[in-house]
Amino acid sequence: MIIAVVSDFHFGYNADAFPQAREAMVDARSRADVILAPGDLFDVRVPRQETLHEAAIAFQDAKGAGSGTRQRILESDDVSFERTDNPVIAIYGTHERRAKGLSNVIEFFHTAGLLVNAHARKIFVEKRVGADIERVCVQAMGGVPEEMAAQALKLMDFKPVEGAFNVFMFHQSVRELIPQDESAMAMADLPDGFDLYINGHIHWRQELRQGGKHLIIPGSTVVTQMKLPEANPKGYYLFDTARKSLQFVEITSRPFFFRELQFKDASAQQVLSQAEAVLAEIAGKNNSQPPQVKLKLTGTLAKGLSSQAVDTTALEAKYADKLKLALDKELGSLELKEKIEFLRRMRTEKKSAGEVAAEILKHKLKEKEITSEEMPKAAVEELFELLSEGEVDAALERVLKA
Repeated sequence: MIIAVVSDFHFGYNADAFPQAREAMVDARSRADVILAPGDLFDVRVPRQETLHEAAIAFQDAKGAGSGTRQRILESDDVSFERTDNPVIAIYGTHERRAKGLSNVIEFFHTAGLLVNAHARKIFVEKRVGADIERVCVQAMGGVPEEMAAQALKLMDFKPVEGAFNVFMFHQSVRELIPQDESAMAMADLPDGFDLYINGHIHWRQELRQGGKHLIIPGSTVVTQMKLPEANPKGYYLFDTARKSLQFVEITSRPFFFRELQFKDASAQQVLSQAEAVLAEIAGKNNSQPPQVKLKLTGTLAKGLSSQAVDTTALEAKYADKLKLALDKELGSLELKEKIEFLRRMRTEKKSAGEVAAEILKHKLKEKEITSEEMPKAAVEELFELLSEGEVDAALERVLKA
């Protein structure tokens, strides 16, 4: 059986979300026996009616994957109902999750018959192949707060079903892929024994094998986070349960370019000139539609300049009709960078408050271009002692003697 995995549509995010999600699902319908969507199909918990209408069109157009395939949905131990029109099998993610007792938009579309909500259900996808029935069982957990994910998996106690190809679908951060998220669950927390694990949430495609578990993440169908990995093509995965093979299928999407320019002791004009050269090069490409561009300006400016000195207003106005530009300035003066590095070194060396203060005094004297010949180290330390004891007149006399 061929499983299509397509995720993170973010309906309502922008004008690209609907057409790109629809293209992915309709294309998957023509190639796969079942379509799985692991969360964040909508961008907000309570979408606008216009967004709901677009999503309804997309889910209706996605029905019908897999000729002769049917879906059996188990609410508990009994067959609740069957579907032969084969809608998308989905879960809610971070963006759709609502408080206990409130209906989320995925459950609404489940009730309307436009998709199947797989959270806490067993979904059997069955297809006759000659005299045999090929069976895939999908079990899933919708998105929960990251710090609760591992415990929630234990409480729900998911088990693979004998005689089926078992898929587990979820929507969470994974510590092996996002190590900086200390609250994230780990691969070891996933239930054992499933043939394939499918996750949403992360917006660029990834594949991971660890501890006998095979995890795939298709990424989003629309650029939302504007990070470097999102510059890769958008699309969805096809997985062949017989061959255990994985294929990525690219969709048509708005071009996205990520550029980072690093500066050292630069003037404002140098920054603006290089930024314009990059934007002109991107705008000159043969793009099918105005591309999204994330331009990140980092590093240091010449002494005495602050980031406000780099005024990008005119530059942004010049390319407003050609690019969807997001500009990020992380520019500091060389002086500020040096100060931060100095304080970081003081902390690392675990100096006392007095020692740090003395070092700061030396640092300030150096900034004023007072040399060690004019003010030897011993004299600086004597000066600090006098100042720390309130002997201002004696300190002034010591400076005049230097």
